[in-house]
Amino acid sequence: MLSDSQASPTAVRISREFCGNSDAICMLAGMIDKHRLPHAFIIEGADGLGKSTFARIIARGAMCECSKPLSGECAHCRKIHENIHPDLAYVLGSGKINAITIESIRLMRKDALIAPNEAEKRVFILEDCDNMLPAAQNAFLKIFEEAPSHVIFIMTCRSAMNLLTTIRSRGRIVTLNPVEIQEGARFISDVLHIGDIESAVRACTTSGGNIGEALRLLGDENASQNAEKADRISQKIIQAMCSGSELELSVVCASIGKDRAMGGAVCAILCEKLRFILAASVGAQDTFEPSDQNILTLGTLLSPDEIIEMIDKINELSDMLRINISMPLFNTMLAIILQRRK
Repeated sequence: MLSDSQASPTAVRISREFCGNSDAICMLAGMIDKHRLPHAFIIEGADGLGKSTFARIIARGAMCECSKPLSGECAHCRKIHENIHPDLAYVLGSGKINAITIESIRLMRKDALIAPNEAEKRVFILEDCDNMLPAAQNAFLKIFEEAPSHVIFIMTCRSAMNLLTTIRSRGRIVTLNPVEIQEGARFISDVLHIGDIESAVRACTTSGGNIGEALRLLGDENASQNAEKADRISQKIIQAMCSGSELELSVVCASIGKDRAMGGAVCAILCEKLRFILAASVGAQDTFEPSDQNILTLGTLLSPDEIIEMIDKINELSDMLRINISMPLFNTMLAIILQRRK
């Protein structure tokens, strides 16, 4: 993140939302502070470097009326953040190659001639323009070369070289680059509040400083860790059911804590295990390969009707997670459902 001694207040605010690329941030901040945004930007860089995020920051800068630019206090900033601003439009690709078509460009041209609804500018973000068909690029030139004064076009692409020379020459090209590893890790951990700093460093190192790819890696890592935790809790629940200890069962269920996603994952695993227990209870254990002796044991301790009732009640309890049941109540109810009848 940029410090106050390094850059303008606007640049510092941008750096709280966008990591690295200080030259691009300072350039944009200077334009916003002077109210001198060009009519077109071309943002290039590899997937995951934040092209779409940077495009939205430009859009906010074009419409912002905050007393301190991009501080988020004005209606335009809030509406863009909530994806409901009537003067911000996206032009997206379609079809097998996700290409922006000439039909999409023609519709955009008509919209571009209409005055803004609320802001001083209308902003059109054209995503993944590498795939824009030549006919569509030529159609775009008709409005791009003589754009209305109230319009700003922002194009994103992996490389500006994939665009026509006439388009490249009329847009301000912004090249985004990977970030320094430690800076990226601090941004992910401290600003985005995703993972601890050590995990963030590993992800940034593996991704080569690509924030988007690092976040994907962290998401996969967290998903794997959560799955392992849910499986461990489920195993302990099955063990507690075997022992018949209500206290032990209550303590294990309470270990789910306040994590609603974890609660749902545990419910799904338990239902799967209970179906194996049901098979064992009716003598059909040869239909699966038991990996846990506790499953066979519970098959002798529980009746088929008890197991079916448990499965039904766990599914009902899982549904309650979607209607905001409190997690302490969820954990208590799960323990009650799974208690063996004496």
